[in-house]
Amino acid sequence: MEVNFDFVKNSSFKEAFPTAEKIHKLYTIDDYRDVISNSRLLLESLIKKIFKLENLSPYYTVHDGEHRNLRNNTHYLRNELDYPLSIMDLFDEIRRMGNAAVHDNQIEPDQKQAWHCICDLHDILVFLINSYDGQDLYYLRPDIAMEAQTDEDHYYVRQNKQSKIMKLHDHQNTKKKQSASAPKKAKHVKHFSSKQHIEQTNSASQTKTTPSTKDNWLRKIKELFHHD
Repeated sequence: MEVNFDFVKNSSFKEAFPTAEKIHKLYTIDDYRDVISNSRLLLESLIKKIFKLENLSPYYTVHDGEHRNLRNNTHYLRNELDYPLSIMDLFDEIRRMGNAAVHDNQIEPDQKQAWHCICDLHDILVFLINSYDGQDLYYLRPDIAMEAQTDEDHYYVRQNKQSKIMKLHDHQNTKKKQSASAPKKAKHVKHFSSKQHIEQTNSASQTKTTPSTKDNWLRKIKELFHHD
């Protein structure tokens, strides 16, 4: 499978094309660590652009002791925008792989990890261009493509550059939930009754010990003869 980022050239995210093209060239020369680290840098630039497109303040509130970094920026977008969860997961994957590539020299990224990172970056750009430019580009990952096809609300065309914030809708779960008032089907279970078993045992015992009517008559006749 071949990947190129030519579709970014004439989009509203065209400033990302030089870096995306550089990442692709780094992959062809087997520089996998730089593929991942540069993907992380490009992700930071994309997030800054999303902040501007959505009129979000880059000076959002953070907890004491924390900073406005890539991790918190991504979490902030999760809370503020209705991007598909699968897309936000791609953000987190690139961030984690990038952190490991930059800060841990003992880990040597391989070709599989670098390719995974390029595919994540590709599908993030496809999603953004489809959503903000009204395009219909194809995703590399089939799970992302399937989710995109099931929800047309992912694709808001941003032709009017107004200050009104338009949010992308997340994938709607169509699974039917059981109503709380709906009666539940009773589970049929065969119970063993010890009382019934005892009664049947006693009845059988009485049947065996009780003499028949014929035996009673024979016994009485013998008693008469013996008495005489």
